[in-house]
Amino acid sequence: MYRIADAHSDFLAFSTLGELGGRLYNHADIERMEAGGVVLQNLAVWGPAGHEVPEAAGMTQIRYLHALASQNSSVRICTRPEHLTLNQGIWAFLSIESGESIGCRISNIQKVYDLGARMLSLTWNDENAFASGCMAIGGLKPDGIKAVDELNRLNMALDVSHINEQGFWEAVERYQHIPCASHSCVYDLCAVPRNLKRDQIDYIISRGGFIGINFYTEFLRGQRTAYINDILDHIEYVLERGGEDAVGFGSDFCGIEYTPEGLNSAAYFQRLPEAMERRGYPNSLIKKICYGNFARYVLEFLH
Repeated sequence: MYRIADAHSDFLAFSTLGELGGRLYNHADIERMEAGGVVLQNLAVWGPAGHEVPEAAGMTQIRYLHALASQNSSVRICTRPEHLTLNQGIWAFLSIESGESIGCRISNIQKVYDLGARMLSLTWNDENAFASGCMAIGGLKPDGIKAVDELNRLNMALDVSHINEQGFWEAVERYQHIPCASHSCVYDLCAVPRNLKRDQIDYIISRGGFIGINFYTEFLRGQRTAYINDILDHIEYVLERGGEDAVGFGSDFCGIEYTPEGLNSAAYFQRLPEAMERRGYPNSLIKKICYGNFARYVLEFLH
């Protein structure tokens, strides 16, 4: 069984908010992650803008993860480099998805860092006090600039999934560390606003960053039906741009309505390396894509 690192899951939001009116889905739990070979999981904290108090929803998710880690020996929060050398269950890399999840307050970045978070994305799809997401116009706002500066100070990862193009370029030019797109696909293969354009992909690769390919069928093919081979097509696009050390998985499990056939939960992750073997990928490359590339990226932010 290949070790799996997944760069994005909304498991915490689903576990604390339920289906949220059809916006969250039951794709993953600890048992299914273990069955799929997941050993490193980026768990996102998402306080949806439609929630009465998004910041409160975000803090509830962080408390849930801490309680889970204290009660379940299979889950631990990853904050130090030596954690990734320990072959002990699932290491959770905690991230904050969108400024709304921390009330768009700069002081809360330090607060969630102290609680174990090591990654933050400025926006979800819409506009907030930090910047504009992929469905809005405009770039970084003054508080967004301050947020990037705080990520620089703390050595926290900047996740550029969801932000629009203008915000992307303004953020990465100010950001001093290595950026990532934790759960995005390739615009040239599926022209939707959430996907990365060629120059964005090239830039992330040039900075030594990471791109996690999203499993959402609408981002893979622009329709409800997609296949595991579509994920490989997006991976291969990044590989062809020089991204052998930069590409992996960003499933978005629990946060996407439609998944590729044969991949409707975290339990089936091993079907991806099996498909890579059928395409003739060398074993060393499969290991990088499945685990090594995201683990390498995560290590940049553990100290």
